[in-house]
Amino acid sequence: MDWLTLLVDPVAASAVAGCAALILFSAAWHKFSEPDVFAGALDAYRLLPSAGVMFVAKVLPFIEAAIGIIVLVPATRPMGLVLFAILIAIYAVAIAINLVRGRHQIGCGCGGDVHLLSWGLVARNAVLVCIALAVSGPSVSRPYEWLDAVTLVIGVLALYGSYLTFDELLRQFGRIAQLNNKQSGAAS
Repeated sequence: MDWLTLLVDPVAASAVAGCAALILFSAAWHKFSEPDVFAGALDAYRLLPSAGVMFVAKVLPFIEAAIGIIVLVPATRPMGLVLFAILIAIYAVAIAINLVRGRHQIGCGCGGDVHLLSWGLVARNAVLVCIALAVSGPSVSRPYEWLDAVTLVIGVLALYGSYLTFDELLRQFGRIAQLNNKQSGAAS
């Protein structure tokens, strides 16, 4: 079995779609539950006019949730995965712009504990974009077996668990960098 066949297998595509939906629903939940915190993070990026920040902060979680639903519906999955890739790429570009500007000490607005901007976040998002686009095309047509359901559940959990693990590693690296900066500042 070659990699191209694996990538377009309907179970692999469904596992990626399930993981993408979990990422989107989680992101939307954080934005819905703490709208002022998200609006502050969005404003800190300094990419939108001040008047537009609140509008985007209110609309973006609805967009994320809608794309999450589109990704889960088999008939709209390819379009949903492309929309997911576009949204994640926009996030990556926004982070990269601020990193180039030297603005490393702002939170990403990803939700949860403060997650400082880093090139690791850009790389994480680039990987998500590549994976989503890789399985957004037509899938191999084949009958499903009972084992496919088990594989799908395990695949979604493994992909989402890997995403959360990598995300937490990036968050911890940011905290370590902050501590090192404080210690080197106190030593001078």
